[in-house]
Amino acid sequence: MRTLRRKLAIAALSLAALLGGLAAPGTAYAASDKFVTLRICSGSTETVKFYIVGENQYGDWGGSQFWEIAPKGCTTASGYWWKAGQSVEFHHRKPSTGWRWEPRLISYNDAKNWSDYGLWIG
Repeated sequence: MRTLRRKLAIAALSLAALLGGLAAPGTAYAASDKFVTLRICSGSTETVKFYIVGENQYGDWGGSQFWEIAPKGCTTASGYWWKAGQSVEFHHRKPSTGWRWEPRLISYNDAKNWSDYGLWIG
């Protein structure tokens, strides 16, 4: 009876190891992704309000909260991680122009994983 239990336990562990090994390629692929938080700098003499929409570290398409950039200043959009190698939608508003948006590429080669990535607006 103990021999049968031992054989069943070994078979169950072997099956679990096999299934775990099959899942590994997905994990390895995800490990090659890079994610950054965005630091936005503006040369404008006006306060700029902005938010970002794009693919986050969970693979979901979503938007951030709103931030403001002081005239000729920078703001880090902390707490949000965006996938490098893809574009995000950069939505921004100056009092003189109203709301606009533009795609902004986060360069995969220029990005360091889990770091700040700088974008410049006029």
